[in-house]
Amino acid sequence: MDKHKQDLAIISNIPHHSIPKWSDLPEIDLYMDQVIALMEKYLSDTSTQETKLITPSMINNYVKLGMMPAPVKKKYSREHLAYLVIICSLKQVMPIANIKVMIDKKLQKNTIAETLDFYSNLYDFAFRTLIETCMNYLEATESNIVNLEDTSLFTAIAAANCRNISTKIFYMNQPQKTKTASKKKKKEKEN
Repeated sequence: MDKHKQDLAIISNIPHHSIPKWSDLPEIDLYMDQVIALMEKYLSDTSTQETKLITPSMINNYVKLGMMPAPVKKKYSREHLAYLVIICSLKQVMPIANIKVMIDKKLQKNTIAETLDFYSNLYDFAFRTLIETCMNYLEATESNIVNLEDTSLFTAIAAANCRNISTKIFYMNQPQKTKTASKKKKKEKEN
């Protein structure tokens, strides 16, 4: 098998990682340490950071910020898990404040179960689309000397562009007051 076909085989064999759907979440309430272990299991493939994906203080902060409901008698339900799956998988590419706005808007018309299932389906679609895009990139450049490092660079550039476009779309959909406050905060950071 030539190098190009090997590269295509490697890309096509990247294991698919799914975000759990509502029906995949446990029906029993869990304590904090169980929640942490479960989130690590659910989201370990979505993180490239060397830091902890989720900690008790992070969960407490999400509750304090109003991003998710408080636990009941120190126990977390599947509702809490649904929030955490969405928050933890998005926080690597989106500011926490934006995630809160997106969840709040989605919950105006949907339940948390419907929101998680929508998110999980969208996650799966984005994953398949990215793999297909990488395969198309490798196939289109077959005559050039392209290797997996070039494909990795291509996906990194695509990720940067996706993050930028996502941010622009997010702020285009916000009331003018939010845009002005965001610009003011950005200007303050620059100084």
